[in-house]
Amino acid sequence: MSETTTRVPVEEHIRRLKDVLGAALGARATETVEISAGGVAGRIIAERLVSEVPLPGFDNSQMDGFALRAADLTVRDGEARLPVAGTTAAGNEPALLPLGAAYEVMTGAPIPAGADLVIPVEFTEGFGAKEVHFAGLSEADVARGRYIRAIGSDIAAGELLAVPGDVISPAQLAVLVACGYAELEVLEPIRTLVLSTGDEIRRPGSELRPGQLYDSDTPLLGAVLETFGHQVVTSRVGTDDPAWFLDALDALVAVHHPHLIITAGGISKGAYEVVRQGLGNRGISFGTVAQQPGGPQGWGLLEGDLEGRGLLHWRSQQEDPHAPIAVIALPGNPVSSAVSMETLVRPALAAVDPNCAPPRRITVRTVEDISSPQGVRQFRRVRILDDAAAEAGGVPTVALEGGPGSHLLGHLARADALLELPEDDVEVPSGSERQAVLITGRGVGTR
Repeated sequence: MSETTTRVPVEEHIRRLKDVLGAALGARATETVEISAGGVAGRIIAERLVSEVPLPGFDNSQMDGFALRAADLTVRDGEARLPVAGTTAAGNEPALLPLGAAYEVMTGAPIPAGADLVIPVEFTEGFGAKEVHFAGLSEADVARGRYIRAIGSDIAAGELLAVPGDVISPAQLAVLVACGYAELEVLEPIRTLVLSTGDEIRRPGSELRPGQLYDSDTPLLGAVLETFGHQVVTSRVGTDDPAWFLDALDALVAVHHPHLIITAGGISKGAYEVVRQGLGNRGISFGTVAQQPGGPQGWGLLEGDLEGRGLLHWRSQQEDPHAPIAVIALPGNPVSSAVSMETLVRPALAAVDPNCAPPRRITVRTVEDISSPQGVRQFRRVRILDDAAAEAGGVPTVALEGGPGSHLLGHLARADALLELPEDDVEVPSGSERQAVLITGRGVGTR
């Protein structure tokens, strides 16, 4: 087991997590998805996509009106007349415009061959006459190209639409469909297994005996990870026996084949730290980060002996059969694990996964004196007192929500952000400006 004995800086631990996550998530397979099947927005492109057609694919009318040749129009005192040769609508074959005539065109209709101008119907007495009378025309109204959507004016044939790593937005999805794509090659979602540990942990809704508590870690962590786009499976391994824990973990890995495992609890220095004792013998490192709450942390890759334990049979043919599984071990106190997710895991994931947004930071102003330990980066739960100031781009004021204790889950639920107090912030007077990390699902404009 690898275990550090000194507190490492927050940034150093984030770099360690980046390395671990990059090694595991870089081996993800790709899959082909049908755009019409839904659920494609938010997926990560795995191929270079180029438009094989121009968009629009043909010259078409921007307005309901009359298509004509500008050269055929004689305007006197803003008025002109032309015979009407026919009508065309969206979906019709392109028509041929006779010389010296106009053609009724509806919005989206192909421009008749020979026409170079559309005059909106608002300049006329309407459709259906054999001759159209234009009135109120200005020089700009009869300029060539007016109200014509030219072929390729939006996207040219051969234009780059997406590159590997792009996250598909709804608008980008519409562009791909408009350019003729029916299927896309995307990265498979990150499969994450979230485990809570400990003999005292019980399933929500079950009867508690003295000394037992409900598992709040897995629903909390799982919900945050789902906002990152992960496919999450949660489980409880209610044991303080390292061998039993490893057997249960192996079974869960064989069934759910995760890219990432996140555990909660069992990583401190007590006598029953099942995660540290079990995974420490499989190459996972443990140590302390100079952060409060969330000091104890574990990280590493499960690799090497996976095949010997029969855990590789689930790998798809596209995946590297020897790809490691990332492990991040968080403290068991729910506030510690929640803070660790926002301040350590999220920034590391954001660096390697385009689907994970980085922490949302804002500048805030305190309304009370605050003390913080020397040499530790403390994160205090705070409420934003004036959303309007933040929404207007100003500096909102914040008030502490509860004390620094890592067991105060109710205070976490009422908080909007985590006030960041750097390592040398021993005494922070009221009115000080500091950075704050908005909590997933909370923050400006969410109440």
